[in-house]
Amino acid sequence: MSSNTNNPSRNGRSPGRSSPTAGGTQGAKIQLAAWPTILFFVGLLLIFFSERVLTSDGAQRMFDLLGFALMAGMLLTLFGRRGSARDSDERQSYSWMAIDACLVLAGAALYLLFAAKTPAIAEKLSGLFGKKYESAKDVVSVLWPTLVLLGGLPLMFIQRSLGTMTDGIGQAEKVEIVRVRHSGESALSIVLVVLFCASINYVASDRNKKWDLARFRTTRPSEATRKIVANLSKPLKATLFFANPNEVRELVLPYFEDLQAAGGRLTLEVLDHALEPTKARELGASGNGMLVLGVLDEKNPNQAPSQRETINVGVTLEGSQTALSSLDGDVQKKLLQLSRPGRIAYFTTGHGERGFDTGGFFDLQKDDLRAPVGFLRTLLQNQGYEVKTLGVGQGLSNKVPGDAGLVIIAGANEKILPDEVAALTAYVNDGGHLYILLDPMAQATAQDVAPLLKLIGVKYNPTMLANDEVYAVRTQKAADKANIVSTSFSSHVSVTTLSRASGRAGVILPKSGYFERDGAAPAGVQLDFTLRSMPKTYADKNQNFTRDGDEAAQVFDLAAVASKALGDAAAGKAKKELRMALVGSVDAVADLALQNRANAVLALDTIKWLMQEEALVGETVQETDAPIFHTKDQDKIWFYGTIIAAPALILGIGLLVVRRAQRKRQARQRRAS
Repeated sequence: MSSNTNNPSRNGRSPGRSSPTAGGTQGAKIQLAAWPTILFFVGLLLIFFSERVLTSDGAQRMFDLLGFALMAGMLLTLFGRRGSARDSDERQSYSWMAIDACLVLAGAALYLLFAAKTPAIAEKLSGLFGKKYESAKDVVSVLWPTLVLLGGLPLMFIQRSLGTMTDGIGQAEKVEIVRVRHSGESALSIVLVVLFCASINYVASDRNKKWDLARFRTTRPSEATRKIVANLSKPLKATLFFANPNEVRELVLPYFEDLQAAGGRLTLEVLDHALEPTKARELGASGNGMLVLGVLDEKNPNQAPSQRETINVGVTLEGSQTALSSLDGDVQKKLLQLSRPGRIAYFTTGHGERGFDTGGFFDLQKDDLRAPVGFLRTLLQNQGYEVKTLGVGQGLSNKVPGDAGLVIIAGANEKILPDEVAALTAYVNDGGHLYILLDPMAQATAQDVAPLLKLIGVKYNPTMLANDEVYAVRTQKAADKANIVSTSFSSHVSVTTLSRASGRAGVILPKSGYFERDGAAPAGVQLDFTLRSMPKTYADKNQNFTRDGDEAAQVFDLAAVASKALGDAAAGKAKKELRMALVGSVDAVADLALQNRANAVLALDTIKWLMQEEALVGETVQETDAPIFHTKDQDKIWFYGTIIAAPALILGIGLLVVRRAQRKRQARQRRAS
């Protein structure tokens, strides 16, 4: 047999390694220290801590500089150890580590540069990239984490591989370059898989197609909101604070993306409150789930908005249902407040007009049980108007205030002084906007406002109308016949939304009078009767809710609008336009009637037209829970259907199945016998 004493595979060492000498000492070893890599990642951790935890700009800047300096110092240390390496394998290992560290350092530098808290740096970057600044920010937001991953994970794996070659105190007999290369390649493979998955996810999110079958249709802004965005006079920015992923974010983000695509001056930004505490503090956002709409400075768009409005929608579907159901209305209100500030609507007072106290309507102890107009005031406020009252005490007997954008007379039933009528006449003739809601029960007051109606060639007949066939049922009594309904609209812009639903949407006009032309229309006046009654409507002169022989059935005009251009644009004078809207029933825009969607649309679109905002005419999306009502007979059907019919059906099907199985078994038995 041959001896194995000279076989190098028996002593546990490879041929190239040193063997112990007779004196017990070993050959020279390679020092593979891990502290430069550890301190490099400590520097990266300091930057992470600064950006995620600290809120003070000074503290953030200090920790960012400290972390970056520590990373740069350790990178130089890696280059120094590469230069002092004893063999090519050790030198190659440190070369790879230095390259990886450079990638991480470049990623951190890009992040710190574009997230700089110093305005001078942001201004220089904005000037450098110009209109492509936002696009550059988007590219950097993808590039810096890619660089950190591409360098960081291989650096960790290579350092771990070198650590397994040491004897526990950082010394190794030899650097095994194959193991180092394998570790680096393994880390690189993992990074590439992560980047591939992230890229696929980004493309899927960017090219995402949805079919919204959910109850909350918040992903589709209304036509009116789109028009507001398309006609913005100032640049606005919507900042959404949500973590990613988030179920509410997936509903809100498409809504604002649609608005941004409407072609206006609205820009969109989505931030995580935890990742952007400084911006969140600048915008007044207390946490995720906040929507901030702000007016941008055209000269310095990167500056924090000077005017802003906030909407809190929450971060869970359970807690956000109410906010999501009214999202379109809330956004529309905030947009109007930011883009059209200073609009004031005056309600006249002191002449028995309807009040705003909705609760008082249900208080039977009150003297005035007429329906209030509190919802109309709320509707105006939701459109960004400041609502005030105007009476003799506020100077109505002398002059309408110069800041009045709109004056509303809501169902006056007491004397209006001639001086007040004269002030309103002067206001209208100077290009004012007047909305008169009349009450057929107040015949004397109708005579007081007749001079105002004469300005546009209209007179009001305060005789209550009724219809024996088409009316809104409320009390199940004959008096309900006075709740006439109109489904016939003109082509005027103030009823455009209603005319699109003609025949399906009906405006309810309780206790309504009617309008007639008062001779020829004055020169320059554009007059249009926007609502007409249903056929077979009659003027119930004796209010017995029965059509008598002298009460002809016909179609009546229930509402009117008129406008007249004032001034001479060719002569360089400011061109104004008087606008007036009339409704024969104040109850048509009172609280009870405004619960009918068609009535609310009529009031809103008329106000937009009066304020020369016809470009914004349209319906607001409002998702609310509609109660389901069943009659007593329907309840019986559901009760007996679930208690008797459904079990009987299941029992019958079971009997049929069992009977069929028995027949088959019997047939097999007969064939077998």
